[in-house]
Amino acid sequence: MKYIAALKGITGKSADEKTDELLELVGLKDEAKKKLGGFSGGMLRRVGIAQTLLNDPEILILDEPTAGLDPQERIRFRNIISELSEQRIVQLSTHIISDMEFIAGKVIMMRNGAVLKIDTTENLLGKVEGKV
Repeated sequence: MKYIAALKGITGKSADEKTDELLELVGLKDEAKKKLGGFSGGMLRRVGIAQTLLNDPEILILDEPTAGLDPQERIRFRNIISELSEQRIVQLSTHIISDMEFIAGKVIMMRNGAVLKIDTTENLLGKVEGKV
């Protein structure tokens, strides 16, 4: 975390404080001194989110963030993403309907770069009920 902070121009006490805050956010504060080599896939994704948030971006773009995670990690990660979306724009690319349903306020369906629909998750799921 501190290495990535330094790359982003965050150093000293500011880097320490931001690292502690973000590791707490992603549920890894107790793992702060451990090497990444022993981390699970879900833990590595949470570290990646923490690293990304070091410079407090206004827009967060995530591509299939929960793919390959076990059910418990998927839920934990969805909760983190949902919390993050309260303070910034989160663009999420996923084919996992349950992730979209839990996280998204608005959904933009696209195919080959063209927008097909923009609507709420509830409305879109209502339109495909019994068809999928």
